[in-house]
Amino acid sequence: MQQAYQNKPLALPQARIDAILAQHDQQANDAAAQSHVEQALAAERRFIANERGRAGVRELSDGVLMSLLQQGTGAKPKAGGKVKVRYVGKLPDGTVFDQNDQPQWFNLDSVIAGWQAALPEMAAGSKYRLVIPSGQAYGADGAGDLIAPYTPLVFEIELLDVAD
Repeated sequence: MQQAYQNKPLALPQARIDAILAQHDQQANDAAAQSHVEQALAAERRFIANERGRAGVRELSDGVLMSLLQQGTGAKPKAGGKVKVRYVGKLPDGTVFDQNDQPQWFNLDSVIAGWQAALPEMAAGSKYRLVIPSGQAYGADGAGDLIAPYTPLVFEIELLDVAD
């Protein structure tokens, strides 16, 4: 640095200087990315804690939060079965990212882990509000431009029918 300030020739070759600068830039970018991850995880923890404190919330062993909106009396889905649902998916800020107005069939083993955990707890005809931690949804990867990494999801799911 002193040589550069004094306009003297540098003792390091330009290739080495470029490598040092690239390494510094990479470290700065890594630190910024880590900070962003930590912020996202802290926001998720706050959101989940707030949701956990709501009246009528039941927490499953994997962290999925369930709130009964309407009790059904039908059959419950079995692992590997199919479910017919109507749902609305929202981000923590309330933005709708997915919705189906027409009932849709899904194989239970083809949906996100949070749905796989919660749907077997529901009887056909039930409607629940689910809060799904990012680890049971899209985790560190997110889902394209719709769902950022480490984003918990909120669903209102109406289980209309089940099949084996």
